[in-house]
Amino acid sequence: MINYNLTEDKLICSFTGKLDSAECQIWKEELIVKVSQAENFVVFDMKDVEYIASSFLRICIHVPKSIGSENFALINVSPHVKKVFKLSGFDKHLNIK
Repeated sequence: MINYNLTEDKLICSFTGKLDSAECQIWKEELIVKVSQAENFVVFDMKDVEYIASSFLRICIHVPKSIGSENFALINVSPHVKKVFKLSGFDKHLNIK
């Protein structure tokens, strides 16, 4: 599930639960539309995420390509989830805090 919060300077997308392939399929199109419409910095808040699948990794690569990597960040990433980004090599291409 995703909750969206638009402030003056950023769109915060807060994710919860397990971001497996089936879950990502449910909201992927809506997320892409909201991100493409955002004229602000985009943040993926991962505070309540316990698992990510490769489909979520693909989304995390697509978003900065569409809005610019300087306009995208992932925050509150747990050590377990951060390890997945590191093992995939995506930590070198994404702004992960």
